[in-house]
Amino acid sequence: MVNFSYHVYEDVYESMKKGTKRIEIRLYNEKSSRIKIGDIIKFSVLNNEEKYIMVRVTDLIIYKDVNDLVKRYNFNMSTKTYNKENIIEVLYKIFGKEKVDTHKFIGISFELVK
Repeated sequence: MVNFSYHVYEDVYESMKKGTKRIEIRLYNEKSSRIKIGDIIKFSVLNNEEKYIMVRVTDLIIYKDVNDLVKRYNFNMSTKTYNKENIIEVLYKIFGKEKVDTHKFIGISFELVK
């Protein structure tokens, strides 16, 4: 049973599938605040619903704001090479400046469901 569905970019999907990306960062909002350890999430490729993976949530990390995220997030678990200088710019592109500047974030640690 799928508890949640999200879309990801193709490169993120590939990294999740290979196991090189084991944590997904999302805005902490009404939807993501309901995620619990053990939930099943379907991550499908943006504009290609047929390409997806199923994951089980193993841990949740709440970041109080973007500065807390930048300070505490393990950038080695990302799809690309990010650093503290460019991660905020990337988040602005994905979520929009206003949301990044006003929301908490959630790190969703997961394992692939076979």
